[in-house]
Amino acid sequence: MNRRAAIIVVLVMAGLAVWVGDVAGQRLKQPKPDLDAGERIYKQNCVNCHGTSGKGDGAAAEKLNPKPADLTALATQAKKDAELLEVITFGRPGTAMPGWMREIDEREMRDVLAYIRTLAAK
Repeated sequence: MNRRAAIIVVLVMAGLAVWVGDVAGQRLKQPKPDLDAGERIYKQNCVNCHGTSGKGDGAAAEKLNPKPADLTALATQAKKDAELLEVITFGRPGTAMPGWMREIDEREMRDVLAYIRTLAAK
C-alpha cells in the first residue's frame, strides 16, 4: 500500500508542476506594450492635466487642487507597474484623477503605462 501511495503522490506532484508551469507561462505571454498606441491614448486622455512632457503642467493643471502628478518624478517612476496601473484603472480619490476602466481596456492601460515610463527620459 505504501508503494501505491508513493506513486499517487508522485503523479499528483507531476500534474501540479505541469499546471503551475502552464499558469506561469500564461502570465509571461502578455503582449509587448505598443508605445505608439500608448502615446496616442496619453495625448487623447492625459495631456490636458499631466501635460505633453508629463510634468503635471497641462492646460487644466493650474485650476486643479491638488495639482496633477508629475509623471516624470523619481517617486512616480519608482512605483511598481501594478501601483500605477491601479491609479490608471481606478483613479485617485480626492483628486481630479479619474479611473479609466470604463474608457480604455487593460491592454491600452498597459500601453499608456509603457509610454509614461518613457517620459522621464525625455
